Amino acid sequence: MIRLLLCGLILAILAILASCGPSLPPASAPPAILPAGAEGIDLSHHNGPVDWPRLSTSGRAFVYLKATEGEGHVDTRFQENWQGAVRHHWKTGAYHFYLLCQDGRRQAQNFIRQVEVRADALPPAVDLEHAHNCAPRAGRAEALAGLREFLVTIEEEYRSVPVIYTTPAFHTEWIEGEGFDRYPLWVRSLDAPPSLPHAIWQYSMKGRLPGVEGPVDLNRAAEP
Repeated sequence: MIRLLLCGLILAILAILASCGPSLPPASAPPAILPAGAEGIDLSHHNGPVDWPRLSTSGRAFVYLKATEGEGHVDTRFQENWQGAVRHHWKTGAYHFYLLCQDGRRQAQNFIRQVEVRADALPPAVDLEHAHNCAPRAGRAEALAGLREFLVTIEEEYRSVPVIYTTPAFHTEWIEGEGFDRYPLWVRSLDAPPSLPHAIWQYSMKGRLPGVEGPVDLNRAAEP
């Protein structure tokens, strides 16, 4: 009888202690990384040489620049574009095109080699989409583990939560329900505003701006 009473008392104490412990915060909208409604663009070597003085008359406030792809590719215009953007007072960030068939940590190291840690930069971004990607070599679980390792490595290096650029289709297939909710989303949705909670909306891939030959991706920071 005494033993039963003691066991009951211990269980009651443990229950009280558990109720006082920390709990997970409720799900919420992604944190804002830009002023609401701010207009911006993203660029890579595909856009060719950029006339930054002319482009800076376009009224856009921020730019994401492609830095790297996969384990070893480096965008040939990244450093040139970064210097031009910073010199002309753009809010600037870098992104990596992630390949599902390659190692996540080595992809992170490729990005880190090219992109300096800068306190005034936008959070690093990872481009996750079906176009120009490759099938995982070892299956879905291993591909997701590699992506998680990439994100953790980048966050540790830059002390900033990375942004995930994606499409609704890719999000449904790879991101949703896989524990990536803490990462702000940058969503490509060309017909209407995204239904997904997002920090940035890419609303066009056919913008025309001074200083860039050909079409330019247009982006807008989420409204409250």
